[in-house]
Amino acid sequence: MREIICFFFVLYLQKKDLIRFIHQNYLSLEESKLSQWLSDIAMEEGYTIDAMDFNFVDAAQLLLLNTEFLNHDTDTDIITFDYTRGTEVSAEAFISIEAVSNNAKEYSQTIENEQLRLICHALLHCLGYNDKSDHEKKNMRSKEEECINLFHVKQSYV
Repeated sequence: MREIICFFFVLYLQKKDLIRFIHQNYLSLEESKLSQWLSDIAMEEGYTIDAMDFNFVDAAQLLLLNTEFLNHDTDTDIITFDYTRGTEVSAEAFISIEAVSNNAKEYSQTIENEQLRLICHALLHCLGYNDKSDHEKKNMRSKEEECINLFHVKQSYV
């Protein structure tokens, strides 16, 4: 009986949100707070996060991924591979470190806010938000701003 309880406890622990940030001392934001923030965003939309990896890479690597997997020979700031099933989010996101810096300058944002924007952008795609049309882009941008504000407002994140 004890083995069965231990087995289910291990399954429970494995089922908890698994959000990883893969980078070389790039993020200045606390990863546990980012994970909680992302889980809260997902929960607000009726989802849970099963597994998400955020890979911070250079622009050349992101261009290679964009060309190889999406047949786009253009630079981008983020690529999200969405494996979500139902309301359980599972995804891999690749974020260009150079694009974060360039976007922050272009849009007069802090590096941290631009990191937040791209991190939540990946999640929002998994939650059904798109950015193909002008209307969708406007809606996505509005939702990103809402998420960034949530990060800064919630005391548990700061």
